[in-house]
Amino acid sequence: MRSTTSAWCRTRQRDVETEEFQAQLQQELPQRNSYIGVKEKQPLLPMSSVTSFAPGRNNSRVRRSLAVALVGALCFVIFALHRLHELQFQRPFSFPTSESATGFSSDLRVWQFDKPDDVKVIGLVFFGRKSRVEILRCYLERNLVDHGGWLDEIHWVKNTDNSDDLKYLEEILASSPRYKTVELEGVGFVGYGQAWGKLERGSLYVKIDDDVVWFDDDTIPRIVSMKLAHPEYLLVAANMINSPLMGWVHYHMGALHPYLPELADYQPDIFHPRKPSRKPWTYWSYPEWTGPADYFFGITQEPPYDGHRWLRLPDDTAIHRTPASEIEYATWGTGLKSWAIAAQEHYSFLENLADDHLDVYKMGVRSVDPDGGKPWFTVDKRLSINFITVWADDVLDNVPMDTVDEEWLTVNLPKKLQRQVAVNTDALAVHFTFGTQGNVDTTDLLARYRDYALEERCARRI
Repeated sequence: MRSTTSAWCRTRQRDVETEEFQAQLQQELPQRNSYIGVKEKQPLLPMSSVTSFAPGRNNSRVRRSLAVALVGALCFVIFALHRLHELQFQRPFSFPTSESATGFSSDLRVWQFDKPDDVKVIGLVFFGRKSRVEILRCYLERNLVDHGGWLDEIHWVKNTDNSDDLKYLEEILASSPRYKTVELEGVGFVGYGQAWGKLERGSLYVKIDDDVVWFDDDTIPRIVSMKLAHPEYLLVAANMINSPLMGWVHYHMGALHPYLPELADYQPDIFHPRKPSRKPWTYWSYPEWTGPADYFFGITQEPPYDGHRWLRLPDDTAIHRTPASEIEYATWGTGLKSWAIAAQEHYSFLENLADDHLDVYKMGVRSVDPDGGKPWFTVDKRLSINFITVWADDVLDNVPMDTVDEEWLTVNLPKKLQRQVAVNTDALAVHFTFGTQGNVDTTDLLARYRDYALEERCARRI
């Protein structure tokens, strides 16, 4: 009975609404022009009759329309704010030429080292990837002699056939008269061997990989000073973060900290379909890691998702359950093969950098050292040559190479000439990845290094 009554009420309500509408229409008909069919005069109606939120079909449509409009406006505002934030962290690099070096220090804070006037120092960069070189570029600019640095020239070895990357190389070459290009007949490992045969005799070379994403203002002065003070050393290398040999040394010196990938349910950001090109580089900008006390992330474990981040564990003693605890002092060991160990080395370095605690990597005991720092000798072990200095004549007098350049320069030639390979432990630099560590690209590390470069090292932004 109740349902029948309810249906009758709804029907009756519709009939009443229809009758009211027809009555109102009859009142308005005399005011209509029969020829054009529109009102000539619109009577003023009370506000309640224009927009009413009383129950009814028409008012429900109004409310739905307003709700849709409000949701749309809110989405637009959120999208606009996200886009502004994204643009803020995607401003391109801008570098001065030698005629406009206002953004650089005149002495690079290396007052304790004086560049010899009779030594020509040439940077040798194996160019391959724009995404890496655009970070390295600002550090190289800072170290040109025009800006108080030690590099008289930089020779860019063209080691790619990617058209977009080569276009960026042309942009670099046009930005300074101190830049030159080294043409090769091939790319990859073929190109490496050819490039070493094109050195200029009498010059001291500083060879730098294109994926070096940080080095200190005193790194080049230190390795060059040590090489000049010790001609018996065949080459001097920088103390590299993410080096198969030196990573083990850093771990045992207390330079690595407990970091693990964030444990969180990944939700794709519809406003950022691509990874941001910049993220705050300081570790305190992020929360501490939270998760089970017995959680362990293996050195070969797959990354949780693309664009993930690693977070600091609050307890320093928890480092035993992080990937770095399995690092080895071996050229082909876990320090080379594990992307997870490499990631932990990078996040630890950024923490040490933010805390102004880079001395944890160094073995030198004097602030002013004519040798440029304290050496670590690799003694017949193959060392990564991501950042080294060597005399051109020592190479040219012994080419052609009988193996890849790294093996030849750090193992074969030192044995042949009975000369040492030294790592200057006070000259710091950061190498991003080896080919075996590709999953480091799934972290937010490159975005953090880019942020540091723009905030702390590059001349200016546009």
